[in-house]
Formats: sequence, C-alpha cells, structure tokens
Amino acid sequence: MASVLEKLTQELAGSADRYDRSREWPEDVLRVLGAHGCWRWGIPRAYGGDEHESVRLIEGLEAIARGSLTAVLIFTQHDAAADLIMRGENGALRDRLGPKLAAGEMLLTVGISQLTTSRQHGGPAMKVSLNGRAATFDGIMPWVTSAGRADLIVTAGVLDDGRQLLAAMPTTTPGLAVGPPLELAALEAASTSTVSCEHATLDAAHVIRGPLEKVLSLRAPVRPLVVSSAGIGLAGALVSELKKLAPRRGAELRAAVEPLFVRYESVRERLYAAADMLSDPSAEAPAGEIRVAVNDLVLRLAIAAVTFAKGTGYLTGQPAQRLAREAFFFLVWSIPENLQAETLRRFCAS
Repeated sequence: MASVLEKLTQELAGSADRYDRSREWPEDVLRVLGAHGCWRWGIPRAYGGDEHESVRLIEGLEAIARGSLTAVLIFTQHDAAADLIMRGENGALRDRLGPKLAAGEMLLTVGISQLTTSRQHGGPAMKVSLNGRAATFDGIMPWVTSAGRADLIVTAGVLDDGRQLLAAMPTTTPGLAVGPPLELAALEAASTSTVSCEHATLDAAHVIRGPLEKVLSLRAPVRPLVVSSAGIGLAGALVSELKKLAPRRGAELRAAVEPLFVRYESVRERLYAAADMLSDPSAEAPAGEIRVAVNDLVLRLAIAAVTFAKGTGYLTGQPAQRLAREAFFFLVWSIPENLQAETLRRFCAS
C-alpha cells in the first residue's frame, strides 16, 4: 500500500507547479486519481467500490495532498458528496449513482458551506420550498469547488420552519447558475465558484434526506479528520521541500527548523491515533484539537520553507512559494470560528 501511495504522490507532484501557474482545470490530475482507483475508496463494495476504513482513507488523502493540494481539494469535495448520497435515505438514488461513482464516470461536488461555515449571520443563504413532491431552491452556495466541471452538486437549503433539505442537483438544472471562478491566492485550478439558484426545482428522485432539523448529521465518522489529513499531506510536502533546500543553507538555519520536523511527526502520529479511535463508536476523536495543531504546523513550515528558499521563495512558480500560499488555505477551509481563534492563540503564544 505504501509504495502504491508513494507513486500516486509522485505522479500528482509532477504537475502541481504547472497547474498553479496556468490555473487550468487539471484533467490529467483527475486521470491519475482514476488510474489509482481513488474514486472507489469511499464507495460501498455493493456498488463496485473499495469501501476503505478510516485509516486507509486518511493514508490516501495524505498521499494525494502531499502531491497536489489542488487534487485533494477536488477529491475531498467529490468524496463528501458521494458519502452524503451513500448514507442518505434515497435508496433509488444510491442504486443509480453508486456504480457510476465507483467507475469514475461522474464528478460530484458539495455546495453546503451555507449550512456549515459560510454566511452564518442573517437569514439562510439558500432557501427551499416544497410543493408536493418537488423542492425549489432559491439563494446561493458561497463556495463550490469544481462547480463548472461537476455533473452534480450535493446542496442543502432551509425551509421557512427551519428544517433543512439535502438534495443532489444536476448542474444542468434550470435556474442553477455557476459564477466565474473565484480569484484565489492559490488552488485556482480547482475552479471554485459561487453558485446561485433561482427557482431551481428538483423532483423527489433527487432528494437525499429531509426535511430534518440537522440534515448533515449522518456523515462518515472520518469526516471531521478529512481536512487535517490534507493538511498533514501538505505538511509532508513542506518538510520534503525544506530537506531539499537544507544543504544550501547554514548550520544555524538548519538547526532552527529541526523542532518543526519533530512536531510534524508528533502531529501526524496524533492524527493516525485519532483515526484508529474511529473504529470504536464509544470513543470521541479529538478532531478539533488536531485541526488546530495541523493549522499551526503548516503555517510554521510554510514560513520556514520561504525562508530557506531565500529570494526565490518570493517568486511565483517556485515550489516553496506555492506551498506557502496553499498553507494559508487551512485558515479558512471548513473551519468554525472557535478553531480559527484557537489557531491564532496558539500561533501567537509561541
């Protein structure tokens, strides 16, 4: 398994800088993911998937992220959408999409940040109304990766009574409009956009779950560790870059980063220990604490990498500079305000 994942990392890493510069949709990255069977990882065996348990999924996510953060962003959004469908209450939808997902015939994404971390002040960003068996969506999905490339977006809206509805919305749905790709500091090749809905109507065949008070409550136990797994992958890429640059720098600088290498191994071990805990339903993995530790780690490694790269670390097109910009993404990627605050407290205190 390790050698297979190392090959996956190497193949993805080969184009990471190129896509950062071109900002083009990374078609060959998707082909690499398909060639390594990644699309099958989270799909039940009944549909032709591999149905990886938590530790193996985290190993895979780490390997993808170590090679390309763009690739892991696209993959995690697809995998999150597939997980919601597979765990949803619409058996016919599962049966229809499951084999296609295992075969890598569809690209999915999620548009649910309006319920989780984005636009949490004021009224609902996405409203939904029911008319018989039809559900009509009006509003926006603030952050949708692969929006202009995906076949289907798993999204959610809020009814007037506060209940939520989760649905699988084809990107061809009348009333759905994908905005231009957002201008980001990094990861622009992942084609993240705001998506709006104006009377976008779906029949019952597309409803995954709801109406319920908390429609996202049934998700795979590994989900709280997914972004941290990607972060550890990026941290590994930063460690590799630092070690590659180290021979060009003096002994004083090399000694200054040694504690970061120790911290990297420690945080990585804690992540995998938390993944092991997920096999015990009575255990509660410290997902929030690990996320803060990962955030802190990638920020420190990013600063070290730019320092080691000297002047080239401030030039676009250089690996250290790209990795540093990608590290800042973890300050905003699916993170609630309390964990942002704890990240800042930890970073500022030491």
